Amino acid sequence: MYKLILLDADNTIFDFEKAEGFALSETLKHFKIDIDFNIIRARYHEINSNMWSMLEKGEITKEELRFTRFEKLFKAFNIELSAQDFSTYYLIKLGEGNFLLDGAEELCKYLSSKYRVVILTNGIKDVQYSRIKSSVIYKYIEDIVTSDEVGINKPNKGIFEWTFNKINFNNKSEAIIIGDSLTSDIQGGINFGIDTCWFNFKKDSSSKKIDPTYSVESLKEIESIL
Repeated sequence: MYKLILLDADNTIFDFEKAEGFALSETLKHFKIDIDFNIIRARYHEINSNMWSMLEKGEITKEELRFTRFEKLFKAFNIELSAQDFSTYYLIKLGEGNFLLDGAEELCKYLSSKYRVVILTNGIKDVQYSRIKSSVIYKYIEDIVTSDEVGINKPNKGIFEWTFNKINFNNKSEAIIIGDSLTSDIQGGINFGIDTCWFNFKKDSSSKKIDPTYSVESLKEIESIL
């Protein structure tokens, strides 16, 4: 029987696509960049996704990700602007984007009535703490662990070990991680030796050879498992 639920944040509890769009739009307005939003957002999403994948593989650092993604974006659109200034404002706005996915509040309330619930995220610390603490789900969360503070990213099992030590928990058979990313959340849980639940809300038919313990397409389904 489980006693600990590790929850991913982005695209598991929070609507990251909506938050990203909001933050990018507000930042472009702030710096008076007049380029078709849909075009620049699509290019940014591509760059950002690739760089997060590189981060998971340990090919770049979080600090490199913060600024290099905007340097690449500016180069693609011939924008002359400080990537550091843009990133700073963007992250502030991203931290304001605490948009929840459908069923997220209900799920957190349900889980907290039966288990210890800890958010475990690769997201940037200031952003995640800002959005989580200002969200209605905060009262249901026992603790928050970000890869920034640990210095290790999922899927490396080290971040799971660090989390277990922080919350004084040691029984892997009584823990499960719930997340949307096969390569980060699910592979990380497998590497550490705990059960996993893949929140496949995009209904992907993955070709990756990563097998979660459970797979669901809605947050409501999780209640039937737990």
